[in-house]
Amino acid sequence: MKEKLKKIDNKWVRLIVFVIVAVNSGFMMAGYELLPFDNDQIVVGLSVVAMVVSELWNHWKNNSYTNSAKVADGMLRDDKQNKKLKFKG
Repeated sequence: MKEKLKKIDNKWVRLIVFVIVAVNSGFMMAGYELLPFDNDQIVVGLSVVAMVVSELWNHWKNNSYTNSAKVADGMLRDDKQNKKLKFKG
């Protein structure tokens, strides 16, 4: 997964979003509507998308799904236990 994310170049995503927004804004200024949504529908849609993406991202980052993450969690747990024993003894 990390290899795929590294291959996605952030500049292309920003460029595509900018072009879509610029074209839509230009047509709106000329009196045409490319997107058949009003402002309230766009705000609600973007809010829902942002909520879902943030929940998925937070859930993924705060839980161990891969084997290496599970091993790292075990090592961290052992290290914490060793430090507790060191301070007690």
